[in-house]
Amino acid sequence: MSVSSEHVDSREAVAARTRAATRGRLIESARALFADRGLRGVTTHDIAHGAGFAAGTFYLHFPDKRALFHEIVVESITALRERLAKSVAEARDLPDSVRAHAAAMIDFAEEERDLVRILFSADADAAVVSAGVLDELATAIAAGRRERQSRGSAHSDLDAAVLAQALVGMWARVIAWWSEDPARAPRAVVIDTLTRIQLAGTQPATTP
Repeated sequence: MSVSSEHVDSREAVAARTRAATRGRLIESARALFADRGLRGVTTHDIAHGAGFAAGTFYLHFPDKRALFHEIVVESITALRERLAKSVAEARDLPDSVRAHAAAMIDFAEEERDLVRILFSADADAAVVSAGVLDELATAIAAGRRERQSRGSAHSDLDAAVLAQALVGMWARVIAWWSEDPARAPRAVVIDTLTRIQLAGTQPATTP
């Protein structure tokens, strides 16, 4: 390789790192603003300004604020799914798996409160984006349920799609409610309640 070509490669590498750093700063600025104001209350100018750039810089990386919002939501759901998958993989049995799943969700809500506020924002425009991503999560849960039903390791008398939507709806509401003010209920109580609902329902066991 010639000296000139090495110099070009070096400049391209520097430019790529600069682009990545700029994009990262825009994402971090957007995350903070979306969590505080919702999608509707934020402009692309706000995002660029919060990252320390001129307004036009935003459009070098994203077509509009909705696309950036969607990217943040997808990355958030992906991070949550990875955490949930790891928690289940390390479980010893079904009760342990359900409890580990609930604990992983609460840990996520506790550590990533800004992301939770973005995911479950009351902003109508944001809700459309989040609902689509949550539907994807429910679809994945339903597929996993059907796979376990086919192996005989899960009840076959429950519709997988309905169950998945019910679970995602419950998790989303509980996480949003609790992360707004963790003093509403102790962490252990939230985990125990979610676990017991999934394992035994909401009614006390009856004896013949």
